[in-house]
Amino acid sequence: MTEYLTDEEQVERLKKWWSDNGSSVIAGLVIGIGGLGGWRFWVDYQDNMAAEASAHFQQMTTALEARQYDNTIEQANIILDEYSSSAYADLARLSLAKAFVENGEFAKAEQQLDMIVESSAETSLVMIARTRLAAVLLQQGKHQQALDVLAVEYPQQFAAAFEEMKGDILAAQGNASAAVEAYQKARLAQPSAPNPRFLQQKMDDLGQSGVRS
Repeated sequence: MTEYLTDEEQVERLKKWWSDNGSSVIAGLVIGIGGLGGWRFWVDYQDNMAAEASAHFQQMTTALEARQYDNTIEQANIILDEYSSSAYADLARLSLAKAFVENGEFAKAEQQLDMIVESSAETSLVMIARTRLAAVLLQQGKHQQALDVLAVEYPQQFAAAFEEMKGDILAAQGNASAAVEAYQKARLAQPSAPNPRFLQQKMDDLGQSGVRS
């Protein structure tokens, strides 16, 4: 018996192996090719969805800037209904909240912002939503609820916004000393408050000018 198979024996073995396994190989190739096609379809689908969501978002922001609130709400609801898993959903809720506030519908704005706080995976959006939610609650006279919304650890870049809002709420409660303390923290925060002069005016109004920049 030779150490190596003859050509005829190799051919016969190959024929037998193909007979036993050929259908599995073909199926595997079909599934593999189908998988690639399916993945390409999914990527294209996601790209198309993102483009459509972006178009609705652009229409929504344009309408909001023009104070066309009905159109703003319509476009935002399309995003929330049809593209709820996209990054535009939270931004649509922020825009809805702004539209509701400008329309004086504070309870509806509160609902949209609360949903971002409770469900968004984006820390920055949650922090923005918390400060805006606190402002909406303050507008409704819900002072303790507003403070509770801000009673969380926040990234340093949100220190000025959080502390200034705390100051506003505490001032509305009549707690001037605590309000000034919060305003001082906001004034010293880095990055600085977006409107340092207005922040300083709030402190002046409470009889505490602090150290001016």
